[in-house]
Amino acid sequence: MKNYIPKTFLYSLVLILVFITKSFAINFYKYPTKALDSNFCKNLHDNLKYPHPNYESEDPINVRVDIYVDRIFQISADQNTFEAQVNLWLTWNDPRLKELLKDLGVATDDNKKPFYLCTFNPSEEFSNFRLFDPAIEFYNRVDKPPVENFMADWIDVFSDGTIDKRLKDTATFHSNNFDFKKFPFDHQELSIELWSEYPSFLVELIANEPYMSEYAATGVWEKDGSPITVDGWKINNPSWETYSYVENDGSPYTGFILNFNIERLTSYYIYKIMLPIIFILAISWSVFWVRGSQLEAKVNVTIVCLLSLIAYNFIIDEDLPKLPYLTFMDCFILLSYFYTGIATILCVYSFVRKLKSGRDLSIVDRYAQFLGPISYFAILFILLTYFYNLEATKGLFLGSKFIS
Repeated sequence: MKNYIPKTFLYSLVLILVFITKSFAINFYKYPTKALDSNFCKNLHDNLKYPHPNYESEDPINVRVDIYVDRIFQISADQNTFEAQVNLWLTWNDPRLKELLKDLGVATDDNKKPFYLCTFNPSEEFSNFRLFDPAIEFYNRVDKPPVENFMADWIDVFSDGTIDKRLKDTATFHSNNFDFKKFPFDHQELSIELWSEYPSFLVELIANEPYMSEYAATGVWEKDGSPITVDGWKINNPSWETYSYVENDGSPYTGFILNFNIERLTSYYIYKIMLPIIFILAISWSVFWVRGSQLEAKVNVTIVCLLSLIAYNFIIDEDLPKLPYLTFMDCFILLSYFYTGIATILCVYSFVRKLKSGRDLSIVDRYAQFLGPISYFAILFILLTYFYNLEATKGLFLGSKFIS
């Protein structure tokens, strides 16, 4: 009996949380108080004759946008694309539909809560375009959209003339904002853009509030409450915006963009690429502590290090984006090449100076022991300052966060 009361209280609390948590589509509405005729949805479908926008209305149809990303599967840096699974809800109200519902005796007054009526399969029941569709598409989608079902899995109709269209799809999107100059400590922007083929005086896109703002604040939509993850990247909370533009024909249009700021996870590049390269470079410059008479041994060490660096670069080449401009990683590798190669040249020059002076350690060796490492890290610091600014450079060594 003692354990029964806490369990009952816990179950009740869970039920309350479920009911007060936001949901979508028909959960916003109620069900009719009496049973509808079994042929009601068929009759409604047969009487739908509104395939075009409501040209007689002075106001546009406001399409409320709910868009959430379940997963991001892959980010292709070389192609400026990413693959994501997207949930899209489009909700709008058509006064012509409400008039039809009044004729059928199921319309809800404006001061009453509407109820769910019917669900239609767009690929089977709307092939003849009986109901106006705002023709909203993913503008930056690369692969072919599911046009066979009119970009919808189903369409719900409600008693106040509201239409709810839902699509769950996996698609590849193109992004024009990729900038890899700071690679591998870079931030990128992933964008999913929506637009309508109708001008804004007929169809206008707006965010479905407050749900889009809540999504932007938390970055979480999945039922388990876990954030989106993708290998090799940290995904920050999304942001969204609506925008207006004018086409070449002079007509105004509206669009909707969902943005994700992502940060590359750098541990792999630091510990498996950068530190091993610095270690190889340190070995090549250790030859200046060897007696100048050992020319063959010194040159062998520097050449082996140079070849190791080249071979190592071939191994990691697949992990580096192939770009028409130099990134920080490119400059880092080129600098390491140069210093490993110059060590070989200085070894030969040091041997020539040794033959003239007769000393085991020439002045070249003495200067190279200290000036080589100091100049290397000084140039590396300049590169960091150039690519990331001085505050970001301090962040690399002090453990604080990079700033863009």
